[in-house]
Amino acid sequence: MIFMKRISICNNPKTPSLDHLAAPLGYFNPKSAKIIRNMDESELLFNLFYFLFCMVIIYPPEEFQRLGFTIEQLFARFLGDEYLDFVGYHLRRTSLNLFVHSCLPFSYFLIHRLKFSVFATQEPLEDSELDPDFPMPQEAVAFKTLTWKTAQRFSVLAVLAVPALIFNWHQQNWKRHPINKTLSKYSNSQGSYSAVSRDISTEFRRPDIYKKKLNSISTVIATENWIIKTTLYNVHFAHQSNTALSVAKAETYNISHHDQNDTLQMISIIVRPMRQGVGDFHIRINALEFRNLEDRVRRPISIPSNIQFHRNVIDRFVDVFKAQVALNPLFRSDATTDKCFACMLNEPNTKINKQCADVDRNGVPLAEDACCSNCYCRPMWCVECLARWFAARQTDVDRERWLEQKCTCPMCRAKFCVLDVSYIRETDMTSATQPSGTDVS
Repeated sequence: MIFMKRISICNNPKTPSLDHLAAPLGYFNPKSAKIIRNMDESELLFNLFYFLFCMVIIYPPEEFQRLGFTIEQLFARFLGDEYLDFVGYHLRRTSLNLFVHSCLPFSYFLIHRLKFSVFATQEPLEDSELDPDFPMPQEAVAFKTLTWKTAQRFSVLAVLAVPALIFNWHQQNWKRHPINKTLSKYSNSQGSYSAVSRDISTEFRRPDIYKKKLNSISTVIATENWIIKTTLYNVHFAHQSNTALSVAKAETYNISHHDQNDTLQMISIIVRPMRQGVGDFHIRINALEFRNLEDRVRRPISIPSNIQFHRNVIDRFVDVFKAQVALNPLFRSDATTDKCFACMLNEPNTKINKQCADVDRNGVPLAEDACCSNCYCRPMWCVECLARWFAARQTDVDRERWLEQKCTCPMCRAKFCVLDVSYIRETDMTSATQPSGTDVS
């Protein structure tokens, strides 16, 4: 009897669908699940897109910088000219960065609500939010909801608090801004920073300053008397007259997995101002830029004995040259008591001896005037001096192909390449004795 009633209910066209009846009982609703699935996929794509958008805004790549799609370039009229008013420009720039970045979380929640609010109004979602195969505990659902609402409130709070903070900085001619607070520490008069700001702006306009962009968000500047590092929300200052600089560490990275000699060295320099109340800051630059910075800074940069790095391109090439020569065949020669003809310190340990094939990288024979020739000079050079001689005869345009180029012997001018340079192996004198029974008459 009960079975017949169930059949009649199913056959009755006015009877509600089983999906609607099953929803309150916790059964799986395919229609609602499809809506949830579509929402999850679109929401995932939206989250990914917005994350990339935030990264581009905060850390703009070089392509966006060249196209002018950065905060500094889009609001250039509001920020003014850095060369005319260096400190004032960075007061406005850091405040603008802080405001724009504080609006990103609020914009996310606002766009998310406008984009996905249509799904939140669907009635079946509340009953079919949990998949019966993979149920989520009610505590986890409550925690997720609480976290979401808390994040929303913090985003609104940031949009309200940051403008208030910037307005507080702007009062009394930006007196409370962290940049001016730092400059006031260098002022001779209590709390005055205008004279220091004018001096920095004047030195920044001079043509002999050192300015290097460390990454997309920071730059190091060395003027006649100041070492400056700009960041997203602040600018660090150190007067060279009372500042200590030291290398903290050197890091080496392999750029190519195929060539172990193709490396990149980065060094971290700690700048310690001696002024009370002024904090330390780090400068992380390419090791090849170290010499340029060292030449511009009046203070010596101390380097611990346990830290080794290439200070310029020549030093980098010398190491690569040594590594290649170590792969070449050894040259047997008698022991010598002379010193290197160039440095007069090391013993000569290399010999130019033609052993390369006169072909280019594609295997095509070279012209006669481009081929290497034999060198008949006795060993006179250490490998480091010979490498520096080789590098000095190359052009900066072909820096990446220096090892493929040729050079001439410092003495006889015989043309050679790096494959023609060999380390010297001293000949064993006992093996060079005259064989018995030889007629010497």
